[in-house]
Amino acid sequence: MARDDDGASKATTGGAATLVGDSLNVGVEPYLAEALPGWRIDTHDLVGRPTSDGVDQLRTLRRSLAPVVVVSLGTNDADGSEQEFRALVESAMGIVGPDRCLVWATIVRDGVERTGFDRVLRDAAEAHPNVHLVEWASLVEHDQALLAGDRVHGTPEGYRRRAEEVARAVRACD
Repeated sequence: MARDDDGASKATTGGAATLVGDSLNVGVEPYLAEALPGWRIDTHDLVGRPTSDGVDQLRTLRRSLAPVVVVSLGTNDADGSEQEFRALVESAMGIVGPDRCLVWATIVRDGVERTGFDRVLRDAAEAHPNVHLVEWASLVEHDQALLAGDRVHGTPEGYRRRAEEVARAVRACD
C-alpha cells in the first residue's frame, strides 16, 4: 500500500467492499465511488432498516461478502435497546469473521450522538482489530450543518464528508 500526504494508507489498486445499511449508507453511495476510485462496491442498503434486518442481510450474504464490509445500522433502533444492539453487533462480527474488515459508522439521531449505541461500537472496535469506526457523531458534533433538517440524514455536503470518512476507514483496513 502507498501512503498519502497525511500518512494514511491509500490503496493503489483498489479492492472490494460490501455495504449493508440504512438510509445513511444510501446517502453515501453516490459519493463513495469518487472517494474509493478503482474499488468494486456492492450495495445492499435499505431505507428504514433496523439493525436486526441488517444482520439478517449480512447472514444471507455471508459467503459473498467482500474483504471489507461497511455497515450503517442503529439509527432506526428503539431507544433503550442498547443490549439488543450489543448482541446484534456481536452477531455481525461473527458473520463477518476475523479475516474481513468491518467498518461501522457511529450513530446520530435528532442531531445528537446515540452514546449508548456508540459505546457498543467503540467497545467492539477496542476488542477487535478488524473493526474500524467512521466517526460520524464527531463530525456532526463539530459541524451541525452536515445534517439535513430532520437532524438524522446528511446534507449533500454531509454525505460527501461521510463518504470521505468511510473511504478513510476502508483504506485503513489491512
